[in-house]
Amino acid sequence: MTTQEIKLSKALENGMGFSCQMCGGCCRGFNEGEVYLYKEDILRLAQHLNLKGNSGFKKFAERYLKAIDDSFFWKEPKAERRKPYKFKTLVFKFTGDDERCHFLLGNECTVHSYRPYQCKCFPFWHILVTSRKNYVNYSKKCPGLKESLVKKVGEYYSAEQILSRATEEYEIEKKYFLEMKKHDFDIYKVYPFLPKNFVEEENKIK
Repeated sequence: MTTQEIKLSKALENGMGFSCQMCGGCCRGFNEGEVYLYKEDILRLAQHLNLKGNSGFKKFAERYLKAIDDSFFWKEPKAERRKPYKFKTLVFKFTGDDERCHFLLGNECTVHSYRPYQCKCFPFWHILVTSRKNYVNYSKKCPGLKESLVKKVGEYYSAEQILSRATEEYEIEKKYFLEMKKHDFDIYKVYPFLPKNFVEEENKIK
């Protein structure tokens, strides 16, 4: 997929209303998904927590991150079609019986101004805004989306605003993929601060 191919579903062509209901559901795991973090997210959060330099970033990774399998479809310039590439990426490590984010207190984010772009972008992820089916399915888990679909209420976002956020999310993912590809998908070269055997140790936890 290229940025030109990100097209909103017809249901969102005139924009939509959405307001977070502060339920905290998207900040808890229960196999509902992962919170992906990329370089800028990690640097911003670590520095906010006064964890600076490689030693600080290493502590941040040990406390809050884990490595998981990921994939990205990419079409080479002379290729006829896209193909999937598999590699490792970093996500939040959840905690507690409710598999919550470490930074969730009650139903509130304690690092809201420094949160990862994935959190900031919700619900305008490209996998949601390009597919009404995905959007409707996710609304069953999110009261804010349910309100926007059923009662058509919430803060108004234009189609241009929605597309801008979805495109930025995709571009962040693409940038990480291309950097990983450049380094032969060696996550330690992309994130040199990761502890030795970080990926291997995280795989043992599964």
